Amino acid sequence: MDNLSFVTLDTWTLIFTWVNLLILFLLVKKLFFKPMNNMLEARRKEIETDYSKAKNAQESADKMRKEYEEKLASAHEKADKIVSDAVASASLRGDAIVKEAEEKATGMIERAQKNIDAQTQSAVAALKEDVSQMACDIASKIIEKNIDKKDHEILIERALEGLGE
Repeated sequence: MDNLSFVTLDTWTLIFTWVNLLILFLLVKKLFFKPMNNMLEARRKEIETDYSKAKNAQESADKMRKEYEEKLASAHEKADKIVSDAVASASLRGDAIVKEAEEKATGMIERAQKNIDAQTQSAVAALKEDVSQMACDIASKIIEKNIDKKDHEILIERALEGLGE
């Protein structure tokens, strides 16, 4: 039994070891585990808060994106309406301009026709007078007598009526 003599169980050593272990455990628990748990709990709460904030930010971003898309679609609709209104207005204005131009052209043609008719009548009247003067001169030379102006006009009118038929 000599070999086993160095391995002995001493009750006081065992109690002292257990008490030391208990004191060490309590000290480690108080000095290490509580602050570590508090730090881990604070970190867990911080992470939860960050996740909550990130989730709220994501929801807000999704809401803003949806609003932006709706506004963009509305803006496209308004732009399309403005363009179609502008095209319709331009078409109506173009039609009005064409109609106004046609009316002006028609008026110009009518005035030109009246002017031509007036000039034609003036030319015919001047020609009648010239022809009547020439006829009077020729008749005077042929007859060698002077015809008064009234007789002369009657003769010319008869001659012109005969030409017109």
